[in-house]
Amino acid sequence: MLDILVYLYESFRMAELAPDRDALERRLFAAGFEEADIQAALDWHANLADSATHARLALAYDRHYAPEELERLNDACRSELAYLVGAKVLDPESREWVISGLMTLAGEDIEPDHVRWMTLIVLWRRGVIEHFTHLEDMLLNHEPGRLH
Repeated sequence: MLDILVYLYESFRMAELAPDRDALERRLFAAGFEEADIQAALDWHANLADSATHARLALAYDRHYAPEELERLNDACRSELAYLVGAKVLDPESREWVISGLMTLAGEDIEPDHVRWMTLIVLWRRGVIEHFTHLEDMLLNHEPGRLH
């Protein structure tokens, strides 16, 4: 799923310029992605775009992980998430979307790079970032502990 989301991010830097879902499905299928993966990625992507903001989440900076999240998200991933929230790159609600996206990744070990890519995708789709090239460079080329 992450490969599809990264493909969408790289292909449509301005989310509103993406074609309708049917055209996206055809384009993704032609690019070699599996139909089930396309459906899952586009469903998650649509839910993210259509979600309402939850006021209570704005205050939820501390995060306790469910057992299945602890199993999938290793210490390095959880540290990366905490760091991104602490650096105010992610607000708590965006963090929840990042975790949601990461938990849908099937059959692969989740690494901090996955966290950073999912962060970019969530912020891009939610329209939170205006200058994504700068944020992309900071997130994908940073050394641990240095994001400024």
